[in-house]
Amino acid sequence: MTDTSGHARRIAVTFSDHCFTRVARSHDPALVYPDSDRQPGHFCFDRYQLSLELPSHIATVTRGSVWTVAGDSYAAVPVEDNAGNTIVYRIVSSLDRVKGLPVALHMRVKTAYPADSTPFVTFGSVRFKHLVALRMQNKRPGRITDQNRKSPRVS
Repeated sequence: MTDTSGHARRIAVTFSDHCFTRVARSHDPALVYPDSDRQPGHFCFDRYQLSLELPSHIATVTRGSVWTVAGDSYAAVPVEDNAGNTIVYRIVSSLDRVKGLPVALHMRVKTAYPADSTPFVTFGSVRFKHLVALRMQNKRPGRITDQNRKSPRVS
């Protein structure tokens, strides 16, 4: 992709198991995901199904804006769930410079899940292309803390 400074940047994208696991809701040994970042983490069929489309959602996000959250980026993507309902899919990721590799940045999708009514604190939005330019300079977008700042829609 080309950032706002006009430089072409290659980005490697990796995904955490939080994209397809959840906190244990019951004692079901068959669902335990042993190497999960969550302890214990349980495989979640709904999250897994939604995660299969993450590469195309990430491609969409790179052409638009993301929200700034505590040290990371957040995207709210409208998607269709298994029941055919339109829902908001929350994608939280980091974006960091890398050295010694044929890519400029590493995007790590930390978690992705269907949004619920839980409030999600954001500090403004930034075009993804500009975020790339900022991260190449080891900078982060400014944080807007005004109470009347815009926030992502969840419905």
